Amino acid sequence: MLLLFTAVTLYNCSNEIEFNSPAFQASKDYQLWRAVGFSASIDSEGALTLTGTTNFETVNLKVPSAMVGTFTVGETSSIEAQFIDVNGVVFSTNNRPDEDVSVYPELGEIIIEEIEGSNDTFTGTFRFLAFDPAGETSVGFSSGIFFKVPRISNPQ
Repeated sequence: MLLLFTAVTLYNCSNEIEFNSPAFQASKDYQLWRAVGFSASIDSEGALTLTGTTNFETVNLKVPSAMVGTFTVGETSSIEAQFIDVNGVVFSTNNRPDEDVSVYPELGEIIIEEIEGSNDTFTGTFRFLAFDPAGETSVGFSSGIFFKVPRISNPQ
């Protein structure tokens, strides 16, 4: 009986690792942020937007084209990372920080590492620091990944 109890106990203590596929997650201000919904869309101009949402927050990663490469946010308005909080405040890498907060704009990046199919799924990484419209409050995302995020809309 003791042997059976020990075997059952050891079997139930096994390490189970779950992999999310697809996935969209990051460290938001040093806390895990994981999207429960995610998608990719390409507009009529060819610009790609990757979106991850929780029940209350949204991250949008926008690049001018659906192609493998590294895109630096904060340099041009066509490359942008946004975070929309529970109150609807849009934090954007296109918002400049107030000079009392930072003299230099913060740069981040969106790296598209792989596109599978004919622009059907997108895999890559991201990091950014975005400011509210007044430039006084920021939110930072680091170690971000998007893995096999599916495209849901086509150019119109």
